[in-house]
Amino acid sequence: MNIVKKVSLSAAALALSAVAFAGPDLDTRVQNLEKDMHFVKTKTVSGTTGANTALARPEVEGEGFFVSFDILFWQAKLGGAEYAYTTINRGDPDFPLDARMREAEFDWDFGFRAGIGVNFEHGGWDLYANYTYFSTDGDSAAGAGSGGAVVPNQGLAQIIDSLEEQHYLEHCTRATTQASVDFDRIDLELGRNYFVSHNLSLRPHFGLATAWINIEQTSRYTGGDALGVNTVHVRNKNDFWGIGPRAGVNTKWYLTNGFSVFGMASGSLFYGYHHTQFKNWYSANVNNRALLRGSMHRFAPTADLQLGLAYDKYIYNDKQHIGVSLGYECQYWWSVNQTFYSNNALGPNFKRSDENLSFHGIDLHIRWDF
Repeated sequence: MNIVKKVSLSAAALALSAVAFAGPDLDTRVQNLEKDMHFVKTKTVSGTTGANTALARPEVEGEGFFVSFDILFWQAKLGGAEYAYTTINRGDPDFPLDARMREAEFDWDFGFRAGIGVNFEHGGWDLYANYTYFSTDGDSAAGAGSGGAVVPNQGLAQIIDSLEEQHYLEHCTRATTQASVDFDRIDLELGRNYFVSHNLSLRPHFGLATAWINIEQTSRYTGGDALGVNTVHVRNKNDFWGIGPRAGVNTKWYLTNGFSVFGMASGSLFYGYHHTQFKNWYSANVNNRALLRGSMHRFAPTADLQLGLAYDKYIYNDKQHIGVSLGYECQYWWSVNQTFYSNNALGPNFKRSDENLSFHGIDLHIRWDF
């Protein structure tokens, strides 16, 4: 009986010791569990609760700032840049018509985009601002060829009426054009980057965008019965500034070893101011000229799409982060080219071209979180 009592007392002492030692560990586990629940649970403004989303943004030991730099290799496409068409018949370019339209062809040029941002602790949001610069030129030339003709697609026939009865718009033997586009844009966006599944993350964002776009095209027509060695010049300019809301979403599908496939889509609605100018003159008589100016306000919707491959890596013992991506980007601007045009041989009859502008090409993006 004494042995049983001794065993019972020993077992009780061991149980009390286990409880005594396990107590602090249990409290720690409960505290850690409550802390984890704070990160995974969200209480809404309506008083309901639900699961929180895990952040997908780079998390470093720094202040939460990041900078980015993009090298752009783009080409521009400009609507309304048609300056002439060529026919196989030098005679009156009437029906039946067999012709080829000519327009300014832009070169592939380099541009850049630079940005700075900050990651907020509250809600996992981030604020990002970036500036884009791109400038490009384009040209084209058309010749009549043997037995053919070049028919101007810009300017006024009446500019040479004081010299000859027939209008130069009927045909000439050579036409050239030079065009340029200067593009500056600033974007400010507020977004949140989070996982929606094990491998897929989304970053919806919204903000404000402003842009400056300057378009200029000069076309020249020489040769033919009406012109001879003289030249008719046509110059069109359109300076645009706009501002408006922007919204979009960035997606990322994580593969392995830091690689991922990304896609981005956003849209903007710019309310802009256009200042346009049309000038037409004849080199043989400087008094034979036409000059028309105008200004107006218009809406210009835009779309921006990107798709490519990215690589992310933490450096300096996870204190900093480097991300590199290479992708294809396309920006499309509706109704941003509002230059004047008139090809009416019976008299000045000007209209606005109301044409579109696009940029497309390669985007090399580098991001540094510190």
